[in-house]
Amino acid sequence: MLSIDWTPNPKDPTPLYQQISAYMKNKIAVGEWPINSKLPPQRTLARLLGVNRSTLTIALDDLIANGLLESKIGSGTWVANNTWSLLASTVPINWTSYLDRGISLPNLHTIQEINHLEFNPDMIRLGTGELSPEIFPKAMMDSILMKLPNRIHSLGYEEPRGLPFLRQQISTYLSSFGINASPSSIMIVSGALQALQLICSSLLPKDSTILLERPSYLFSLKLFQSMNMDFCGIPLDEEGIKIAPISFHKKHQHVNLLYTIPCFHNPTGITMTAKRRNSIIDICKKEQLPIIEDDVYRELWLDAPPPPPLKSLEKDGLVLYLGSLSKSLSPGLRIGWIVGPEPVIERLADIKMQSDYGSSSLSQ
Repeated sequence: MLSIDWTPNPKDPTPLYQQISAYMKNKIAVGEWPINSKLPPQRTLARLLGVNRSTLTIALDDLIANGLLESKIGSGTWVANNTWSLLASTVPINWTSYLDRGISLPNLHTIQEINHLEFNPDMIRLGTGELSPEIFPKAMMDSILMKLPNRIHSLGYEEPRGLPFLRQQISTYLSSFGINASPSSIMIVSGALQALQLICSSLLPKDSTILLERPSYLFSLKLFQSMNMDFCGIPLDEEGIKIAPISFHKKHQHVNLLYTIPCFHNPTGITMTAKRRNSIIDICKKEQLPIIEDDVYRELWLDAPPPPPLKSLEKDGLVLYLGSLSKSLSPGLRIGWIVGPEPVIERLADIKMQSDYGSSSLSQ
């Protein structure tokens, strides 16, 4: 759906409806609103433009009368197919047809609305699972940023796995809760979501099935459907994801891996018990089922730290471990990491270099 980044000027002697009409005509004329682009609903559009619906209706009727827009009751309003025959001598590319055929599917409309509303300063962001902005250590970060110029010797590309010094610090950090991972088995990513995308695109065949908790925020993302991945939800109880269904699904369908958020699960908030974590490791070893452990919420405890990670309970490379600074230090830094067997990390790093040539050097 088209976005609105302008409002009419009530002090301008030109009537508001004419200002709106001129704005929309210009958007169409310069190609920012291609043919078949759908406008927001009239109620939403009037709110975004800061006018009443009667004023908006006059502007839309004017554009419809001139053949620039089309409208149908129950279907909304969109840029007309014949628009460019009125505005230009050549017909432009119909980008809408490309959008409809693209490999990546758009987010659900509800998710799109949430993504837009989360940047409204009057809204409290619950969807991203991050701390309140007032809690982030701004004073500490200000002090660190002041010292950065003396630490940065180059802002060139980093090596495929990420800045070596940062990976060494993450290695030390991980050891504080039982994960023994050398820097060579750690890769820096632009957040845990990129890690998931890399794992699915690099390690899994098409039509793979991923087991995960039900509910899970991943069900709201179209990313994995675009990659022909199927999700199979496993129920939760007060101790975390249930064990029995894992074996059942592994035996009765082709399951490729288990994805789990054991600490402060999104969206239920459940933290998997130590006993259940050991059981998960045991059953996945028996079934030869790899695990993606998404541990980005680990630092958000209040009374007592959560149990040791699944990754700390196994020494066979069964678990790919995901961590991030987004929930505890700064979402905007876009720094996360994957821990896994070195050949896996090497492949993931190779695929990452094909997509973005490495995470931000300055952030690292």
